[in-house]
Amino acid sequence: MLTITGVQRSYEPLTGILRVMSRGASTSTVRVLDSIDLEVRPGSILGLVGPNGAGKTTLIRIIAGLLTPDAGEVRIAGVDPVNDRHQAARVLGLVLTDDRSLYWRLSGRQNLEFHGALYGLSRRDAGARADELLEMVGLADRDRHVFGYSTGMRASLAIARALVHDPEVLVLDEPTRSLDPVASRDTCELLQSLAREGRTIMLSSHHLEELERTADDVAILLDGRIQHAGTVDSLRSEGSSAASKLEELLRADRIEDHQA
Repeated sequence: MLTITGVQRSYEPLTGILRVMSRGASTSTVRVLDSIDLEVRPGSILGLVGPNGAGKTTLIRIIAGLLTPDAGEVRIAGVDPVNDRHQAARVLGLVLTDDRSLYWRLSGRQNLEFHGALYGLSRRDAGARADELLEMVGLADRDRHVFGYSTGMRASLAIARALVHDPEVLVLDEPTRSLDPVASRDTCELLQSLAREGRTIMLSSHHLEELERTADDVAILLDGRIQHAGTVDSLRSEGSSAASKLEELLRADRIEDHQA
């Protein structure tokens, strides 16, 4: 299970030479996340949606322990990533936008074996795990240097890399952003199969139809706050899809901003 309780995060204005070099930077404190409360159930997928700048990536980096919240707490399968980052890394699989954890001069299999070794797997077990994951993500017959992979193949390998240590929780920041429709569909089907195995998954995406097909629950993050959280089914109404309702809620927020 993944729980987020009262998480807040602000950024202070730049000063000195950094302020001079960043002319467009804010001159006042920016509240990026404001009292975020979320829960992702085991065996389910939570879709996180919101416009650029809403705070989605900041929230994901806090979950991963890459940023420290100003207030509130995160629990990943009961582990606090602030106080026990090592154990949090053991229970969390992470895929960030523009993931740079892959080594392009190694093959896909070598990448997975290397990350397996980092998590303490023996050479034999890392090799077996790499074979299993390459088969799972459809790359078993495409084991060549990563610099020769397509964007979709690298996205699939990044998910495989996040699964090397068999984590209970998986958090992905726009994993299908640059994928073609077929690769995107395959990725979403893979995530659904992982959820059926009992994994807890948070999926950030701008693709509303994709979230409707893939997620069990959805949360809308706007201006640093959760403006809606509930099941995908609860958004559906007669003659209207969940994706349409999500778009309506997002558009309503933009209209309010223009009128303010």
